[in-house]
Amino acid sequence: MNNRAIALLSDVDKSSYNEKNFYQISPLMFQKINEKIPGKNGNQRTLLLYLIFQQQNGDFHPAEATILQACNMVHSRYSDARKALHDSGLITYIQNVSITINYKKIME
Repeated sequence: MNNRAIALLSDVDKSSYNEKNFYQISPLMFQKINEKIPGKNGNQRTLLLYLIFQQQNGDFHPAEATILQACNMVHSRYSDARKALHDSGLITYIQNVSITINYKKIME
């Protein structure tokens, strides 16, 4: 498990799609996420929503241990969910550097 904190980024400012609060997503974004991630892939949804709810493009760098605790996941499930989100283009993961939320892909 990597306890090093990595940067959390996004391809566009979250306010392009969300209201003013960090912990809020629009109904349309929620729908798009549900369309792209099947119900049986709950860990992917949980991880993506956790990331979206956080501050991006700033000084917030969540440690993996923080993400695991918040999402109630073991490391292997987190790694699988992160890889699946990366492979589908919903996030871009650069090991030990950053996770970028690809809002444009989410909202397609």
